[in-house]
Amino acid sequence: MNRSAGFTLVEMLVALAVTSLLMVAGSTLLIQTLRSGKMVETRTEIVRDHSMAHSLLREDLASATLRKTAAPDGLDTAKAFHGGKSAFGPLLAFTRSGWVNPADVEPRGDLQKVSYFLEDGRLVRRAWLRPDPVPGTPHVDHVLAENLDGVGLRFLSGDSWHLAWSGESGRLPDLVELSLVFAEGDELRQLFLVGGSG
Repeated sequence: MNRSAGFTLVEMLVALAVTSLLMVAGSTLLIQTLRSGKMVETRTEIVRDHSMAHSLLREDLASATLRKTAAPDGLDTAKAFHGGKSAFGPLLAFTRSGWVNPADVEPRGDLQKVSYFLEDGRLVRRAWLRPDPVPGTPHVDHVLAENLDGVGLRFLSGDSWHLAWSGESGRLPDLVELSLVFAEGDELRQLFLVGGSG
């Protein structure tokens, strides 16, 4: 008796089961790879944003000067470099030098008033067109960090740390420590030289 060539039902079921297992394993691996790629992309973007924020802070603080300026509303007395936790005012406010003006295109000097403040869980840098702003002076806001639960500041002068810097001492702090506390519970702590080569 001749048997026709082919597969038995059991062989077909085994082949289908093995193929199904390989497909499930492959699709799971593909999904995990895509998720990992998305996570890496998100983390890279966060690191890039933090790096840019760090560069801006480092450059601003390294270029800080003792030039006194009044707040744009004109209510406070003129102060030089000042900062610390405040319910109403900025976290940091000062005048910086070295604001680049290529080919002297803009009718302005190289001084610029800069302040940093916390608004709706975001660390914002505000830079005015002139060092002595009035309410109508143009300014640019730049969000440096988002999803923040809080910001901590400390100022080193000599051997002692201070939680606030009044701007009335006639000198700059040596270092500023900035701590960013994110909603996820992560904390980023950075140190900056003030008025140095930072």
